[in-house]
Amino acid sequence: MENKEKLQDIVFINIADAIKIDENTFDLKPEIPLPVQLPDGIGDVDWDSGIKVEMIAAGLIRVVAHQPENENSEYYRSLLLAMQPDIVHELQLGAIAKANNGELEFAKELFLAASYLNSNIPEIFVNLAVIFAQQAKEAEKEGLEEKFEEAITNQIGVLNRGLEANPLSELLLSEIGLLHLYLQNLEVAYDYLQSYLKLAPKSDKRDLIEKEFANLEHKVESDQTLNAAFDEMQLGNEQQALKLVNSYIETNPKVWSGYFIKGWALRRLESYEEAREAFLKCLELGEKNADIYNELSICALEMDQRDLAKEYLTIALELEEDNVKLLSNLAFLNLQDELYDEASELLERALEIDKNDPAIIHLKEELAKRIGYEEDEDLIEL
Repeated sequence: MENKEKLQDIVFINIADAIKIDENTFDLKPEIPLPVQLPDGIGDVDWDSGIKVEMIAAGLIRVVAHQPENENSEYYRSLLLAMQPDIVHELQLGAIAKANNGELEFAKELFLAASYLNSNIPEIFVNLAVIFAQQAKEAEKEGLEEKFEEAITNQIGVLNRGLEANPLSELLLSEIGLLHLYLQNLEVAYDYLQSYLKLAPKSDKRDLIEKEFANLEHKVESDQTLNAAFDEMQLGNEQQALKLVNSYIETNPKVWSGYFIKGWALRRLESYEEAREAFLKCLELGEKNADIYNELSICALEMDQRDLAKEYLTIALELEEDNVKLLSNLAFLNLQDELYDEASELLERALEIDKNDPAIIHLKEELAKRIGYEEDEDLIEL
């Protein structure tokens, strides 16, 4: 849709004879219509005075930049280069000038055209990525999340396109690696920066990236350890998970997720006091989510601290009020404590979210039995 808007002042006309080119260097094809950029709309064109070659060149640039999938795109690119052999250089100079004047859209168009005319110049892709980065920064400043995401996606896309054409470019490898590092795509950043370091000669830039890479390598290795611990928990190997996560915590003592997995493993091993300490450490480090409070509730319950367990579940529900598991857990405790009104209210809330949840249906039936009804439609509606 955006590209169509970019070409709304372009018309395609069979006017090959308006171009003077040495037939020995370029084979003109009169049957292929050429794009012409209209100055102020089709009604304002003086057709009697003919089509100026500048209008054709401008049209070609627009189509090359914004419609690379055009069926005649290869012909248009070749024609542009035949008309003006140094056009790629001129487009770059023009784009830089426009960017310096703050005309980012115009600069982006010129860089795009240059990148499709000659994909073997890494600097073009980097300069184009810088334009998208500036647009992303502006969108972020204005709180325009959708535009920010679009600009970042375009920035990654153009760097990837440049790298496809120039796979051994130190410049592109470093740019895309640092971008992914900024976006916290750590493993992706690791791969690109590792490739950069294999190619780049000694320089101040390399020294800086080596320092970043050393920190990144530690982080990636740590994350792999944490992920392995999580996988062991999924497989039911609590002791192995505990060994891995303790290793992670040694080098990452300020990261709450390590303590969460440690607490999870200890709780499943029935070491409830130690598990509680690990979960409280998560809170101490600033993380407050419903899963932590739910785990604390389980520990408190196993340690005969029933009221505290209910308090933890209440806090968890304040954080995730539509969590059916939390609603059922707290309803179950209230049912056991014969607090039927409280249990009924929680079950009503849960059924509004998921009327087919088996745990909630079972608790509803149990509540009905406790208060002396086989089925109480007025109490809870399915």
